[in-house]
Amino acid sequence: MKTYSEYMDEISADELYEALLGYGFFAEHIPPFLTSTPFYYYCLQTAPQFSNKARQYVYYENIRNINIPRHLGIPTPMNYQKLCMCLKQNWSAIQDHFRNKTTNQIHKVSRIHIRKLQGKKHFFEMNYSNWKQDPSPDEDMIIDKYCVVYADISNCFPSIYTHSIPWALVGKDTAKTQRDRACWFNQIDYLTQNMKHGETHGLLIGPHVSNLLSEIILTAVDFKLVDKDWEYVRNIDDYTCYVRSEHEARQFLVDLQKKLREFDLTLNHRKTIIERLPLASTKSWVRKINSVTIITSYGKVNYKNCRAYLDFAIEIAQEEDSNSAVLKYAIKVLHGLDLTENAKRYMQQTVFHLCLIYPYLTPLLEDYIFSFCGTRTSEIQALSNKLYNLGMEDRRFEASSYALYFALKYGFKLDCVDVHRIIESKDCIQMLLGFLYFSSVGDNTSIKELKDHAWQLAQDDDDFNMNWLFTYEVLSAADLKDEWKAMKRAGVSFIKDSL
Repeated sequence: MKTYSEYMDEISADELYEALLGYGFFAEHIPPFLTSTPFYYYCLQTAPQFSNKARQYVYYENIRNINIPRHLGIPTPMNYQKLCMCLKQNWSAIQDHFRNKTTNQIHKVSRIHIRKLQGKKHFFEMNYSNWKQDPSPDEDMIIDKYCVVYADISNCFPSIYTHSIPWALVGKDTAKTQRDRACWFNQIDYLTQNMKHGETHGLLIGPHVSNLLSEIILTAVDFKLVDKDWEYVRNIDDYTCYVRSEHEARQFLVDLQKKLREFDLTLNHRKTIIERLPLASTKSWVRKINSVTIITSYGKVNYKNCRAYLDFAIEIAQEEDSNSAVLKYAIKVLHGLDLTENAKRYMQQTVFHLCLIYPYLTPLLEDYIFSFCGTRTSEIQALSNKLYNLGMEDRRFEASSYALYFALKYGFKLDCVDVHRIIESKDCIQMLLGFLYFSSVGDNTSIKELKDHAWQLAQDDDDFNMNWLFTYEVLSAADLKDEWKAMKRAGVSFIKDSL
């Protein structure tokens, strides 16, 4: 089994920089029409010296599996590049930190972290695992234990205090006495603040650099807890600890809260659970849904079994407080099987219906439904019209943004796209997709409206930066200033050449 530091040590400074800047800039939850790879090569070839200016960032809402929004952020490329370069230049010291803070671990505590991924350019995925190199230690820890504790950090990324990054790297006393911004650990703190308009609280959710920064802090917490012989694993900010009694369970929570407070973090007590062992090794809903046999004697999933399976998944999702992660799991299971044509048809229509109730499922459509089920363009168009109307009426702009993306990807028109409503949404991603959509259908009047709006936003630095993806892509070099102008003249775009 690889240790945590072995995962970090096999990443070179140049590889880290490429992965974070070129392939870890945009959150996977955004419609997949954006790329930062051209910007990475621009930085590699021209070595621009961007200013140390604190800037606003693009705000984007992504619907979670429980139908509430998650707040994502897209920093300006200059601020992100500055931080990535700083991490590259100090990667050896950061690797030393990870080595020192994990050397006392019998097993690898942190389960989700940056790592090299086979055949991929990015270094972070939420659900990546390799059981051969990184087997779960739970089976060993559970022996001679009678209780399990589940806990997580309250509002983790938005609550992280940037000054706690130096505290974790060199210790609080050293960090408080060495306040010179030229110190490498203070540089990381300062550049992290600049990505969020100079704020000292909160990491942006989405860019992969935030996952690395959070690990700097949370491995320091792990070091203190492991020294007290607690046996647990951590999935980003979720803790699972195995203990011998309820008294030990409560003591672990006391210790965890104490160590988190040293870095200005707190526990989410509403999600704290102590349960008696034994427990099944998988979630109850996973066991339930996997208990159904849906493959026929001739090796396919037929219409009848597909319908029964999806009905069962819907029932379980409702029992789990409308947790659409159950439905996502079921869709992925069916995608991995051989369905009859009638079964595929039923799966498609059912998922179309579910997407309008649970927008969380919308990002699955392209790979798990359209291509798998052979969906006709006219059917994608009909669904997209419904998604668009839903998004605009309920201000769930992720849904309407996906509708615009599908229209661009599959080359059709939507029925009721109004440029004024798109501008009124004040949603940067939707405005950019709207501009691309109107350009594709040749609507010059709407194109001019959006260009005029982009020009108005550009008159104020904060307005520009909060919408930089839209304003930068829409405006010409003549309408841009300073670093933005140079990038535009160099032909840098954040939109994929082909969708």
